[in-house]
Amino acid sequence: MSHQSGATVLGVILMTQTHSMRSRVLRRVGVAVATAIAISTVASTGSQAAANPSAAKYGGEAKVGIFDTFPGFCVGNNPANSALMAVRSMYETLFERTVGGDYVGLLASSGTPSADLKTWTITLREGITFHDGAAFNAAAVVTNYQAITGLIAAGAYAAGGLAGYASKGYTVGTGAAFAANIKSFSAKSTYVVEFVLDRAQNDFLGTLYASGRGFMRSPAQFASSTTCASSPIGTGPFKFVSYTSDELVVAKNASYWRTDPNTNAALPYLDKITFKNVKEGSQRAAAVRTGTLDAGMFTAGSEATFIKDLRLRKKVATEYKSPVEYYPSLWLNQGKPGSPFANKNARLALLSCIDRVNYVKVRSKGESTVAKSLVGPKSDMYSTSGFSKFSVKASKAYVAKYKKETGKTSLTFSMPTDQSSASQANTKFLTEQWKKCGITTNVVVEETAVIIAKAFNAAPKVASGEYYNAYDMIPILLFEGTDVTFNLPFVVTNAFPATSTSPVRALFQNSVGVVLSLNHHSDTTVDTIFYAGQAAQTRTGAKVKYKEGTTYLQTNGFMGSINHIYYSLFTTKKLAGIGKLQLVKGKTQRVVTNFGIDWTGVYKTAK
Repeated sequence: MSHQSGATVLGVILMTQTHSMRSRVLRRVGVAVATAIAISTVASTGSQAAANPSAAKYGGEAKVGIFDTFPGFCVGNNPANSALMAVRSMYETLFERTVGGDYVGLLASSGTPSADLKTWTITLREGITFHDGAAFNAAAVVTNYQAITGLIAAGAYAAGGLAGYASKGYTVGTGAAFAANIKSFSAKSTYVVEFVLDRAQNDFLGTLYASGRGFMRSPAQFASSTTCASSPIGTGPFKFVSYTSDELVVAKNASYWRTDPNTNAALPYLDKITFKNVKEGSQRAAAVRTGTLDAGMFTAGSEATFIKDLRLRKKVATEYKSPVEYYPSLWLNQGKPGSPFANKNARLALLSCIDRVNYVKVRSKGESTVAKSLVGPKSDMYSTSGFSKFSVKASKAYVAKYKKETGKTSLTFSMPTDQSSASQANTKFLTEQWKKCGITTNVVVEETAVIIAKAFNAAPKVASGEYYNAYDMIPILLFEGTDVTFNLPFVVTNAFPATSTSPVRALFQNSVGVVLSLNHHSDTTVDTIFYAGQAAQTRTGAKVKYKEGTTYLQTNGFMGSINHIYYSLFTTKKLAGIGKLQLVKGKTQRVVTNFGIDWTGVYKTAK
């Protein structure tokens, strides 16, 4: 769980391959946390291009092309964007996000805060069972959050040291950082769970949602590392059949609890779905055109050519598109020893020397949006104040100031790129631009897995020159959406601040607590501003603080952004019902997100 979350959750090296990188970040951190202990101890407005037939039909199989692999199904095995779509056909979250941006209960019926926003009472729906027949109730939610927050592993460590932790370390993921504000939780009755928070938080339902990753597993799934990773047991409309790293097959859950709130029709409609990893966008697009696949998902970050082509084939394919609410960022490492970006002028020099307009034109074929802020204009964080504008002259002046202040003869920094041609082409575009401003880039070409391990390293050997984030700068997708819940853990100094009373703080503060913030700054002003936003009693008050926080990050050059992207799902004419099923009467789930669509109400018009 990130997310991303959210982390997500979670990224993109040089704004390409956003789909696969984003969640590799999140799942790798679970491994890093274990190592650390051993060593140290938003509203989407998705559009639909064509009307669906009115009469839903039962039966049939859908074949879906995605661009990610399946890492497994335990807490630390965060599936990447398009793979998350497949996994969510089996699992469900307590709350879901609507087109209007609010959170509507799914497995939960309501979530109510106390006046001080520190205690949240979550009431669950009754009569729901997991795929193994176990009851979904407050006890099951408590078991899930004992894993998500790291309490299971922490308890094992307290009882048996490293050996005890090793027996339960598989339950640890980035949820321990993402949910770090949870002080305690308990079942108040069979269907009521109470969460007590460390700090006041007005957007706690977003924490439970976790960018779609806060799903509930049957308690039996946590029995062993093997069961947890390879035997997914949820409450969703489809049940697990089989999987490999490249394919997941699910079948209809005949005992599924939901019905259409308007027609009372039983759900789901499809008998079977096969989600297959088709890594190359050209092959995925061709399969949709020919009908070999019923649907395929694409990202504007690196697959604009195929999106444009399919969009023209209206007789063959229908497009469902997310809003532009995914925001790749340049994360400038201020804590790494020797990094030039500990100096503000070095940061501003780099961020001022980016021709964003030309980047969007050349590298994304015009299918992304030029960034004017770290986030998009519909985000509660949106502020253009302090955002660096492109100016070679200004950049050179910042370089000169950096040299004078530090005595350095050049502004030189390291950044990674993976081995794909697209990533390296993006890198070349940027390095040639920075060269014109007198900035030298040491590009480190490595396997994606190596980059992630080095960037999100919870157990660095600082004395040997290693650091949590091994690179001076890394471009990666972590920010998303219209609210701030998912974004905040990546900008604060530590998920477990000095004032934290979390029961797992002592164990995780120096590992997972700091691993998500790739900037590794030590400026607690950022924490103060963003936490004040979470504590605000009104959304208006929260937005004031969040905008202030974004302005502070931009003015001080903590990080930057080049372009913002969207995702599209294309289907053949044989699929219908996409985006039509309401969560409750009058409330429809977002049509397309970074993880795709909801398959509960989708049906086949022809076999």
